[in-house]
Amino acid sequence: NITVAFFNDSDSTSCDSADTSKALVLTTRTIPASFVCFNVSDLFTQSNTTGFSNGSTPYSHPEQLELPNRVDWLISNLDNYDSNANYSRVWYEQNGPTGKVEEGVNGQWVFYIYAFEDCKQVGGDAFDQNKNPWFENSCQTKDGGQCRTVPNTIKSFGLNKADEYNKGHGGCATWAYMGDAKRL
Repeated sequence: NITVAFFNDSDSTSCDSADTSKALVLTTRTIPASFVCFNVSDLFTQSNTTGFSNGSTPYSHPEQLELPNRVDWLISNLDNYDSNANYSRVWYEQNGPTGKVEEGVNGQWVFYIYAFEDCKQVGGDAFDQNKNPWFENSCQTKDGGQCRTVPNTIKSFGLNKADEYNKGHGGCATWAYMGDAKRL
């Protein structure tokens, strides 16, 4: 499974797995065949706590895919969403395929975090890219996950399968700043 949680900066709740009751939380065990983007506002303002989001790459024969071209998700704490809040604290936990925790080992998902909607890496000339970076995570976390505060509110995030990503980057990445595969 991978679980991600977004915390409102104005809330004093710690950004850890022990208390995600005030966070916006998504959990999935689906590894998608292609990139799946989620807008935070769209996901957490709808009324369903279970559902799926389709991948961005269309396939003419989806029945031939080894993986589904979507992410089936479970979300919690919909009532915590505040459209005026700054969600710049993010926590995620990713375990291996057997459920065994192997921190720093290649994970099954890449978890992308963006300052702009629709998983856009840049917001146009009016935005300083260095002040609005995106981050990538593809390593398994320690038991209890890991937390980070990013420079600006998180407007969208994405999930994708990590096998090709990890091969292309020489291993998994943790909080890779604007796609830089160095471990932070």
